[in-house]
Amino acid sequence: MDCVLLWEETEKKERVERKMIRDKSNVMSLSEKSFVQNFRLSKESFKYVLDSISGELKTPRRSTGIPEIVKLAATLKFLAQGGYQQQIGQDHHTGLAQQTVSRCMFEVCKAIEKVLCPKHITFGMTSEEKNEAKRAFYAVSGIPGVIGVVDGTHIQMIRPAVNEHLYFNRKLKHSINAMVICDHKMMIKAVNGRFAGACHDSHVWNLSSERQYLQTNYMNGERGIRILGDSGYPLEPWLLTPYRNAPENSAESYYNYKFSKARSFIERVFGVLKARFRCLLAARELHYAPEKVVQILNVCCALHNICTLFNVESPANIAIEVEEVDASYTETIGNANKTNIAKTKNSMTTL
Repeated sequence: MDCVLLWEETEKKERVERKMIRDKSNVMSLSEKSFVQNFRLSKESFKYVLDSISGELKTPRRSTGIPEIVKLAATLKFLAQGGYQQQIGQDHHTGLAQQTVSRCMFEVCKAIEKVLCPKHITFGMTSEEKNEAKRAFYAVSGIPGVIGVVDGTHIQMIRPAVNEHLYFNRKLKHSINAMVICDHKMMIKAVNGRFAGACHDSHVWNLSSERQYLQTNYMNGERGIRILGDSGYPLEPWLLTPYRNAPENSAESYYNYKFSKARSFIERVFGVLKARFRCLLAARELHYAPEKVVQILNVCCALHNICTLFNVESPANIAIEVEEVDASYTETIGNANKTNIAKTKNSMTTL
């Protein structure tokens, strides 16, 4: 009985101490530079996110309740660092127990995914936006009609409890294989993390709503709109890929060189995204079920776009390992693509 009373007294004391830390700390009192370093968002963009999701967050009913600003700060701290929740909870800016950090993160991520993801991650573009993107990509690559770049990236996670084999990728790690499309402004226009790590990029693409959107528009008469993918993707009228085994100093190798200039946008997006939100780095390995990993990815992508809109300075890019294309799989795709190269050359003349 004495042990139980002592434990309860200790817990009560720790709760009071954490509340005192929260009451005395004000994240908005940090300098702008320190604020961005800690939470990745600027103060202005932080307020925007907080105002946008406040209606989805639970209102504190007790004096020891967690203020909304602390919930968001704790969540951003985790996304930025990718550290354990216990370490985030011990942070002097938040003063939260590990279990509380977990609840806050689930609540805030759910709110951001519901409110901000649909608003800030949209593949549809107006005619003016398409023309702007085409001009920008043409200036870089000389390839007409390009409005975006697609690629896949693996988000590492712990071994899932169900269908573990589906998430075991060719690098012998468990992951989801996320398809991302970006534009010339390094804005993420689409993200699809619902496929397990064993799935190939082309499989994710073939079943994506973005491919269906481009195909439907093409069939309805929209020509000269394309996105770029690496050699792991199938060549289609709306999806261009590089030549395989192009002879040195040939027109094909020059095309590949210019092609790589445009594709560098997606590589830079992955670099900035994972440098800004280190929870996505392979070394961090998210300790969540696949559904939660997908939600975290979606939230990070929306926050990345918000940072871009608010001109938040990008962190120093981490050297992101470029994920090699599966040679055995691309051999099949490459053979199929050869039959479409002539069609692609003809379509390149149509804007």
